[in-house]
Amino acid sequence: MKRVYFALILISFLFNSCLSMKKPFFNRSSLEIKEGYLSLKSINSNIQKQMPLIEKVGTNEVKIVSVTVFASQDGSSLISEIEFIFKSFQIPEGLPAVARVKSIIYYNPQTKEFKLAKISKPEIRFLKENLLEYVTPQQRKFIPDAIVKKLKDLVLLKSKRELKPIKRFSVKEGKIKIIF
Repeated sequence: MKRVYFALILISFLFNSCLSMKKPFFNRSSLEIKEGYLSLKSINSNIQKQMPLIEKVGTNEVKIVSVTVFASQDGSSLISEIEFIFKSFQIPEGLPAVARVKSIIYYNPQTKEFKLAKISKPEIRFLKENLLEYVTPQQRKFIPDAIVKKLKDLVLLKSKRELKPIKRFSVKEGKIKIIF
């Protein structure tokens, strides 16, 4: 009888100790990605699939028709060139314009998406200067805010794996090297 109790206690002890192992069988840190590369060509291709982006408030509308992302000269940030059309009650046919912003790349581990972050104030150049007299000061404030809002919503790429947040990145020869 004592042997049966001893055997049951031993089996129970072994079973409980196996279930309470804190570390997984495989070391997770050996399977984590430490660095990776993204192609600007694939990012721009994915962006074009999401066009046009429209932000409308009242009769004011900013319609972004094209966004192109490329490397800055220092290689530590991204430059985005945006082509858009501004429409309002006073300019129903639209005022074409281009803008340029500087930003960084951001990865959200929960959604597994790469997006633009820390977007600078857009440098805007209107292509029909004769229509500028119809753009009010409120509309001049609305246009850059609408561009930044839509760029933050833009998904550059979606990852299949869950990665860590980006520590740093550099851009060289059409590729973005990311350190996680």
